[in-house]
Amino acid sequence: MSIFGDFKINGNQLVATETGAEIPLDRGFARDALRIASFVWLVNALRATRMMRGREPRARISFFPKKPRSYYAVWPVCQLADIKIVEDPAEADLHFYFEDREFLTAPRLAPTEKPAFNVNCFDIRKSVVSRIFEEVFGYSLAVDPTTHEGVAVEKSERNGKHDGHIIDCPIAAKQPGHVYQRMVENTFDGREHVDIRTPIVGGRTTPYVFLKKRTRELRFTNDNHRVDLAPIDAMLSADEQEKIAGFAAAMHLDFGGLDILRDRHDGRIYIVDANKTDMGPPAAMKYQDKLTAMRALAEAFAAAIDAKLGQQV
Repeated sequence: MSIFGDFKINGNQLVATETGAEIPLDRGFARDALRIASFVWLVNALRATRMMRGREPRARISFFPKKPRSYYAVWPVCQLADIKIVEDPAEADLHFYFEDREFLTAPRLAPTEKPAFNVNCFDIRKSVVSRIFEEVFGYSLAVDPTTHEGVAVEKSERNGKHDGHIIDCPIAAKQPGHVYQRMVENTFDGREHVDIRTPIVGGRTTPYVFLKKRTRELRFTNDNHRVDLAPIDAMLSADEQEKIAGFAAAMHLDFGGLDILRDRHDGRIYIVDANKTDMGPPAAMKYQDKLTAMRALAEAFAAAIDAKLGQQV
C-alpha cells in the first residue's frame, strides 16, 4: 500500500519509497504524526494571516524535481520567511534542488539560469561525509575494520536506515554497502546519548541546534525520547562552527541538517551524517521551541535568498 507516493506500508513499517528508510508504525508514530499535523496547522494559520494583509512575497521559489511536503523543514521555513512556492519554474526567482536520494552520478540541471540552492549537493553517502569531514577537520571518523583493533560502528551507506551496531575489530572483510566508523561516546552521563542536530542555511550554521536525546539501547535509532532546543554557541565553539561551514561548502550543502556527535573522551566533534531533505522540526520538541527554531531558520533563509538575488544585480 502506498501513501501519496512517498511512502508505502510494509507490515508494521512505513517505508520511504526513494530511500528505503523505515519508520515503525507504533503508538509513538501516531503521537508524532499528531504533533506534526498540529504544527503544520499553526504554520498555515500564520501564513493565512499574512495573506489576508495582502503582503507580497519576499521571493518566489520552485523546487525540482519534486516539491517538498509539509513535514519537510524547508516547507514551514518558506511559509515563515514569506517565500512563495510556485509550480512553474518560469515564475520563480530561485530554484531549489529537492530529491530524497543520497547519490546521483551527476547533478541535475536547474530549470533556468536563476540562482539555486543545493544544486551541486548530489552525493551525501556516509563514506563521502566521512572523507570530507576528515579533509576539513583534520582527524578521522572512518576506520578500516580489517586492521582496526577494538570496537567500531558498522552501518549502512544509505541515509535513513538507522541500522548502526557495534562490532569487534579486526574483521576478515568489509561488507559491501556498509561503512565503518570509530565509536563516538556521545554521552555526558553514560546513560543518555545526545545527537547535536545542526541546521545549515545559506551554507552556515544558525542560532540554534536540536539536542536529540536517546537511551543507550536506542542510540543508533531515530527514537528520541526528548529533543531540546539549545543556543549553538553553548554547544559548538566559534572554531567548530567555522569548520562546519567549511564542511557544508565542500558538500555543496546550502540548506539541510547535520548529525554531530561530541565524544566524551577526546572532546572532539564528529559529523556522522548530512541531510539535504531534512524533515522537521523534530516531533518530540516542545511546541514553542519548534516555532522559535523555525522562525530562526526562516530569518536565515530569507537572508540567504536576499544574498543570492543580490548577486544577480
